[in-house]
Amino acid sequence: MSKNKDIFTELLICNSLGVSLPINAQKTLSHAELTRLDGIRHPRQARLFVLGRYLLRQLLADRLSEAPERIAIHIDARGKPLLEQPGWHFNISHSGDTLALTIGNQNSLGVDVEGRQLSPAQITRLARRYLSEQEQQWLSLSQTASADFTRLWTVKEAVLKAHGGGIANNLQRVHWQPDTRCATLEQHRYRLHQYALGHSWLTLAMDERSGITDAMARAEPTLLRLSDLPCELEITGPQPNLSLDSQIHNS
Repeated sequence: MSKNKDIFTELLICNSLGVSLPINAQKTLSHAELTRLDGIRHPRQARLFVLGRYLLRQLLADRLSEAPERIAIHIDARGKPLLEQPGWHFNISHSGDTLALTIGNQNSLGVDVEGRQLSPAQITRLARRYLSEQEQQWLSLSQTASADFTRLWTVKEAVLKAHGGGIANNLQRVHWQPDTRCATLEQHRYRLHQYALGHSWLTLAMDERSGITDAMARAEPTLLRLSDLPCELEITGPQPNLSLDSQIHNS
């Protein structure tokens, strides 16, 4: 487990169906988080929201030596949740029952996991609406268009989440040369760490704008398991084996 004085990025991915939260899990959430929870009507989405914020607070409590319920999170003017603790960053994503969570004390982070299986017609429709002509051409020549589309989509969402400007109308502004480890947005570079997980793809993007040496940027995130967390969780089902073997090593 990383200590506060270390420069680090950590990544956790879990199957929410195989985790049983403590009865008092919601007591660690802030008033704003509980209000947001009340507005989530779909039971699975509500459970994923509670799970993500509970795990986040437990991780940060250990790193910051603070009680989980006292971790201050606010929403900035662009709608991105941020920690009030200077220099600390987090991001959460989920697809289906899979949840991904990253924290770090370098620059802004974004994570996106996608597991939806799309038909060729759906891919074509989304590509025409959200992708550049060059990206559409790349997909049209791909022998694995479904996987490549999902991978590209996670790059764009992860970068935009790290940037904090929102997903809507911004996907075409993210540029990624397939099979490289960096993407750009507004001439800023974002270091990518990508993972294959069954039919799902996960991309973690790190803003390289300031204070990040090349060695720091290239360092792989620390991959956490639920059993690594400093809290009592009942693991009731199999969990994803996110290991370095699933890391996509690009140039």
